Amino acid sequence: MANNMYQLAGKVNVPAEKRDEINQYILEILDKCGIRKTEKMTVAGVEVTVVSSVRPNTDGIVMFDYSIFEKKRREISTYDLNTCELYSEDRGYHEFGVVMNMIMVLQEAYTNGGCYFLQSGKLCDIEGYLLLLQGVLGRRITAPGRVRMWDTYLFFRNSTEYQNIAYKDLLDDCSESYGKLDIEQLLAVFEVENQELMFPEKKRISCREEISSAGSSGRIEYAYRIFCGMNEAEKSAMEGFLAKLLNLNFSQRKELSKGSDENGIIAELSLYVLPARLILAYAQTVKKDFWEIWDSFGGKGYSDIIQEDHPQDVDSKLRKLLFYKVIQRKNEDEFLEFWDGCNLALSQDMKECIQLWKEQFNEIIVPPDMLTEYFLAKNMLRLKDIYFRYVDKAFVKEFEEHGNDLNYQKALILLEQLLDKGQEYFPELAGEQADEWIIQGKRDKFDCVAISAFVSLLTNKRQRNQIFGF
Repeated sequence: MANNMYQLAGKVNVPAEKRDEINQYILEILDKCGIRKTEKMTVAGVEVTVVSSVRPNTDGIVMFDYSIFEKKRREISTYDLNTCELYSEDRGYHEFGVVMNMIMVLQEAYTNGGCYFLQSGKLCDIEGYLLLLQGVLGRRITAPGRVRMWDTYLFFRNSTEYQNIAYKDLLDDCSESYGKLDIEQLLAVFEVENQELMFPEKKRISCREEISSAGSSGRIEYAYRIFCGMNEAEKSAMEGFLAKLLNLNFSQRKELSKGSDENGIIAELSLYVLPARLILAYAQTVKKDFWEIWDSFGGKGYSDIIQEDHPQDVDSKLRKLLFYKVIQRKNEDEFLEFWDGCNLALSQDMKECIQLWKEQFNEIIVPPDMLTEYFLAKNMLRLKDIYFRYVDKAFVKEFEEHGNDLNYQKALILLEQLLDKGQEYFPELAGEQADEWIIQGKRDKFDCVAISAFVSLLTNKRQRNQIFGF
């Protein structure tokens, strides 16, 4: 098993009603970020490797092993549309790995608690990944599980593998990009961690009728006063009542809140206050350890409470990071497969290159004896062996089907001319020898990008037609 710096703690558990949505997003991410599946096919009697856009098989499994931007073939990774689980042991930390991290962050966001993205065994700040997802998908992505800080705190406290996640890590990780912060959950973490109840400085609840209109600190102070006013027998009975209350749902607690005694008041407070805070208030009145009581109750506790409305400024403008910048490209010259004529940030060199290709294409004269499939296979092998660039399967099949079409033949001749650039300086060597021995290591970086970009442009039927007319 690979030693990956990034991993998920917990289990991916996407609600059934959300699976189609996350699956659609993940397929979109894989496509737009250049993740492909390699396979073998025969062209002109030669076995070549090609890539295809990822698609689920009949069992709903998506397989992939290559990034057109990283240009590295990896062990097969899989994504299961049925369970929304990713299996990717050989992902590295470059272009391929960035995409796998994006998927894991999306899995956390859709699991909505109980699943967290870690870096080196610690909770990872995922704000950058959320902004990257928003840049790729063009829609706001939040992480609702992260804003429920008590649930997160309890998850790591109860785990045997990740107990080194500290309270400070949770606070440092808090970001408005995750979504609207749950104040009650934040108070629960702060109070339990510091063993200190947050009481109001001035206005306190004077009677039960004020519970619904009171603030969170006022409610917990009211509960504390009720516990303090009990005798030893009543406190002992209250501990049993709290153990019962801990695992009741909202409607069950609401029914208990109809009682007119102290149990009824505490049940009504439980409609607004998380159980950890009630138990901490009780523990402090009976001089017991909070965790001793909490663990003896043996449950996670309810979380369905009436939320106070805490206004939070949310930037209406979609914040985003652009994928090409994250993978450390200065422009989108390598993204011509996705070009619509104006959507990419192309360099001036690439714009000039495209115009030059158009002029060169129009000047090419196809020899009458040209063997299209041989040309195709030969140059595919050169792309793979020297530039680690695989050609799209659909592209190969299309060129095979139009082997006698002059436009397709001219495109292959132009590709070969790009690959041959520089060979004229070494007439004493065969072309392939010049490539392998000298040119490969000396070729200008932009020329390497341009060769890959040209292949991507030929794959883009709409823009290929606009520029080359076929």
